[in-house]
Amino acid sequence: MAYKTLRVEKSDSIVTIFLNRPSQRNALNDEMMGELRALMDGLGDDASTRALIVTGAGKAFSIGADLEMLKRIGEVSTPDATRAEIVKWREAFDALERLPQITIAAINGLAYGGGVVLALACDFRIASTRAIFGLPEIKLGMVLALGGTRRLTRLIGVSAAKELILRGRNVTSYDAQRIGLVHRIAEPNELLSLARGWAARQMNYSPRALALAKDLINRSLDRDTNASADAETDAQVELLHSPDFLARLNTVKENGDI
Repeated sequence: MAYKTLRVEKSDSIVTIFLNRPSQRNALNDEMMGELRALMDGLGDDASTRALIVTGAGKAFSIGADLEMLKRIGEVSTPDATRAEIVKWREAFDALERLPQITIAAINGLAYGGGVVLALACDFRIASTRAIFGLPEIKLGMVLALGGTRRLTRLIGVSAAKELILRGRNVTSYDAQRIGLVHRIAEPNELLSLARGWAARQMNYSPRALALAKDLINRSLDRDTNASADAETDAQVELLHSPDFLARLNTVKENGDI
């Protein structure tokens, strides 16, 4: 598929997606979100892809929703049409979060609003030393949406989420790491190399075990104790009887360590 707002590269089972509207600082628009959703739908069953990296072309990761688009929606769209559009965008982020592959956001520069939500939908977030994170919605008389409030609060806690959302202040990559928003920080010229290193590590692990473990984590806060335990048991039963596990177990026994 040819993309207009994304650039997609694949190497060694790792797909790298570049948000590709650099002159607009990779602002999210309808076309980009549609292309992102189509790509997610295609990757879900792609066994040849083991990991996904999302980054931005140019100097920004993404400054969030295109402001001209928001202005147009506010002026001419109906509430029902607006709701449908928001749901469509949210479902694109949800599809990213549900991917069985490991996903990594390589945040190379500015990440505002929806750009932060996009990064939150990934499993890991690695940021450039130049990255700046901001949630400016409150300054515009708006709220963080697209699943961002839930994801951010679950990740960094109520207190830190309130500080970012209600104060609308920007934070550096170092502050983002301090509050748990970012896993690692790299120099700009080392960012993609570090992200690819993280992705490459996953090649040593069972793709099915990774997918099940990821799903258990993602759904753990939505299940009660018994449902969560039952889901873990189901996963263990499946994996204990898998040829992959038995082969790996024999290798560990032969080598004497993990």
